Amino acid sequence: MNVLMFSTDRELFNAESPVRARIVEQAKLAEHLKVVVFAPKGKGLPSEAVGHRLVIFATLSFHRALYIVDAFRIGRRLIGKKGKDWLVTAQDPFWTGVVAWLVARTTGAALHIQLHTDPFSPAWQSEHFSHRFLYPLASFLLRQADGVRVISARLETGVRELGVPLEKITRVPIPVDVSSFRHATVTVDLHRSYMEHSQIILSMGRLTHEKNFSLLLRAFARVRHVHEGALLVLVGHGPLLDDLRFLARSLDIEGHVRFLPWARDVASYYKSADVYVQPSLYEGWGLAVVEAMASGVPVVMTDVGCAGEVLRDRESGLVVDIGDEGSLAEAISWVLAHPEDAKRLSAQATLVTEHLATKGQSLELYKTSWNTTYAQRKKDRAGKKGK
Repeated sequence: MNVLMFSTDRELFNAESPVRARIVEQAKLAEHLKVVVFAPKGKGLPSEAVGHRLVIFATLSFHRALYIVDAFRIGRRLIGKKGKDWLVTAQDPFWTGVVAWLVARTTGAALHIQLHTDPFSPAWQSEHFSHRFLYPLASFLLRQADGVRVISARLETGVRELGVPLEKITRVPIPVDVSSFRHATVTVDLHRSYMEHSQIILSMGRLTHEKNFSLLLRAFARVRHVHEGALLVLVGHGPLLDDLRFLARSLDIEGHVRFLPWARDVASYYKSADVYVQPSLYEGWGLAVVEAMASGVPVVMTDVGCAGEVLRDRESGLVVDIGDEGSLAEAISWVLAHPEDAKRLSAQATLVTEHLATKGQSLELYKTSWNTTYAQRKKDRAGKKGK
């Protein structure tokens, strides 16, 4: 099978990135994998042959408004007149989905749509004015697809509620090397780094609206009334760094919050913290949550992504309502006040991660998703000929 993919992730051009490593593995599932990436001209991103199966192209557009036009032009050129031999996949049901749909429908190729974020979340739908348009667009494209790949049961439910048949949907979670986190050696001990603090609360992610770190800061201000020795460590970068620093100052907790940049050895952070917190407004999955569970740290998270599927409330962690500052503060305080009970939850969480799909199993599911989509398209074409 030949596969044409549309993406917005320019990390694909970084030979050292995890994204590039994943796409190299996916290329082994196809005869040829061509990837077209939305990218502006002048960024030094030429077409790049990675191997005999994988080639990555940049649209090199003069303006972002031309991404769709340029990607469509490149995609049509790559497929040529052999559309029936191709599967076209988009990494989201938005603008890359539009291009994939246009190319698939004008060439006869099978259409495969991937869903990583949660457009069914009210928080996502109200986050930005453009989402009022993007949600119906995503709904349309998902219903038009010959096959859909989702990363969680929560997203599968949302897609099914749109009317997409179950046989067109394949759940392919994002794999985590559980063993590497479980058996990692602590090289950076947060307690040793911050010896003046008795308890460490950790959270990681891009400092953006959907991660809702402002909620965590406000909840932590409440926690500090009970646990005066607690420290909040936020690891990540993003456009809201200055806003979050200002909020910490306004809450009078600046001296008890540390903002750290991304680190390679995140396993050490997980393993030397007392509790990991994911305060997101929405998630498609929750990779950091799974990593934290595998590392053996108690987890508190909002009811998003893999909550209920991987992490179950009071069984392998604590789950609180989205945006509930009081409940989040109470859950964090409970973990800090009951370390033995929290340890039992984290032990169960670690066992849960042992049963998650491995990288190899995820790749097989990914291949199944492609094959199912391709077979569905052939079935639809045969049905139309028979009429």
